[in-house]
Amino acid sequence: MSHETTRTGGAGEREQLVAGIEQNRQELAKTVQALAAKVDVPKRVRGSAARMRERAREKVTASLGRAEENIPEPARQAADTAGRRPALVYGAAGLCAAAALLALSRRKRS
Repeated sequence: MSHETTRTGGAGEREQLVAGIEQNRQELAKTVQALAAKVDVPKRVRGSAARMRERAREKVTASLGRAEENIPEPARQAADTAGRRPALVYGAAGLCAAAALLALSRRKRS
């Protein structure tokens, strides 16, 4: 083989080698990133906790929706009234508390 043939043939082989090396570097970089993600325990725990929070939120939302559907109409109307007039609700609660205290104090005297 002459020296000239080696140079021209070597250039093609060299390009193939360089391309192969570059491909190997890219694959190695992906592998290193995947391993680093597996080793990063705090990040994995945060991700898992976030997924669990989201699932819990979805379940609570679904449960509240079902519970709201089962509220009887009188209770629904009372809640609407309470939402529009919170002072009325607080006043009624205060009266109930006062009546309970009065009943307890009379019981102790007897």
